[in-house]
Amino acid sequence: TSTALMMKVIGSLTENVSYYIPSRLDEGYGLHREAIDKIKEEGGEYIVTVDCGSTSAEETAYAHSLGIGTLVTDHHNMSDQRAEGIIINPRLPEDEYPFKGLAGVGVAYKLALSLARERDIPKSVMAEVLEFVTVGTIADIMPMLDENRTIVKCGLRSIHLGCRNKGLRALIDRSSLNYSKLRAGDISYGIAPKINASGRMGDATIGVRLLLSDDEDEINECCD
Repeated sequence: TSTALMMKVIGSLTENVSYYIPSRLDEGYGLHREAIDKIKEEGGEYIVTVDCGSTSAEETAYAHSLGIGTLVTDHHNMSDQRAEGIIINPRLPEDEYPFKGLAGVGVAYKLALSLARERDIPKSVMAEVLEFVTVGTIADIMPMLDENRTIVKCGLRSIHLGCRNKGLRALIDRSSLNYSKLRAGDISYGIAPKINASGRMGDATIGVRLLLSDDEDEINECCD
């Protein structure tokens, strides 16, 4: 959900954007040199991480040595190691943001909101990605308090009113659920496990493709 969110938002500003999700089976989790090398080979000049990277000191230093800039968005606890470059993480020791319980997708959403204040991002895009934040926040088992509660309430309302994202709506339908009456528990037990399953089986890009596609055939393929 975090990757799809950033692709939708940044993609509304430029076509010169792509995503990279390491295989859990072959590459593990988070930022690593092999991924950076592949990004460099493909002409990448800047990396924005989602839900990882705060402690990736060696990896971000390596990226910078190749001329690649980095911006980390994350919500995990910090350690003695700290990534180089820009870090957006409410759990940074010196961070004064009042709510520390955002999911990784919630932190990415905050970056998106900041971009929307500075750039002409369609309101329809920001409304659509709120559905991603809702699914990701619930799936990550974050406390339903403060901002998380507001995000989920507003996101569920958007889904109830028609569900703007075609892929998410198709997945809801395939799960024998009613989007107009969808509840947090339905996402926890009916939607999130299906999105997570693709990554655990080795190809997390299926979930991203589902949320980014407008093509019915591709959406059906991802759901299958």
